[in-house]
Amino acid sequence: MNLTSISTMCGIFIPIIVAYISTRHNFKKHPRQEFTEDVISAREFEKVLKSKDNQLIKDRVTQKFMLRKNVNFLEAKYFYSFVDMESWIQQYLHVKKYITPIYNIDNNITEFKLKYSKAQGFLFLISYIFLAFIAITPLIFMNQFMSLWKECINSKNYLLPFNMIIWPLIFISISFIKLHKATKISEAISFLKKFKKESIKID
Repeated sequence: MNLTSISTMCGIFIPIIVAYISTRHNFKKHPRQEFTEDVISAREFEKVLKSKDNQLIKDRVTQKFMLRKNVNFLEAKYFYSFVDMESWIQQYLHVKKYITPIYNIDNNITEFKLKYSKAQGFLFLISYIFLAFIAITPLIFMNQFMSLWKECINSKNYLLPFNMIIWPLIFISISFIKLHKATKISEAISFLKKFKKESIKID
C-alpha cells in the first residue's frame, strides 16, 4: 500500500470518526440538564397526586417520572410516603410479579404481601433439584447410555436416541424455570422484610 492510498483512506475515515465523536458528545446530556429534567418530572408527578386526572394519565406521568414502563401511579403514590422513594420502587419492581398489593376502600395501596407462600417457594426448589437430577441421569450412567445409544443406531431405531436427547433437555429447561421462581420468591421475601425493617415513613 503506497503513501497515496494511505492518505486517501485517512482522508475518508478521519472525518467520519471525528463526526461520530462529535455526534456522541452533542447527544450526551449535561448532568445539570438531566437534573433539571428530573425536577420538572418530579413536579409533574406531585401535581397528579392532587389532580383528578384519569388513571391512564397518572400512570403515564408516573412512568415518565420513574423512567420505567412497569410501574403505575398507585404503586408510586404508596412509596411516595417513604424516604428514598426511588430506591424502594427499583427494588420493588425487581420482584413485582411475586408481590400482591393490598388496597383499601379508597383504592389506595396500604401494604404488600407475598403472592406465593414460603412452602410454595420450597416446593419450587425441590422440583428444581428433582428435575435437574433426572436431566443429568444420562451423565451419571454414561456407559449404559452410550451402549444403548450405539445399539439403537446400529439397529436404525432413531426414535429412542431422539428421546434420550430431547427429554433431558426438556427436564433441565423446566428445572431452571423452577429455580428462577424459587429464587424470585426468596428475593421477594427479603424485600418485604427489608422494607418493613428499614423503611422510614414521612409524616
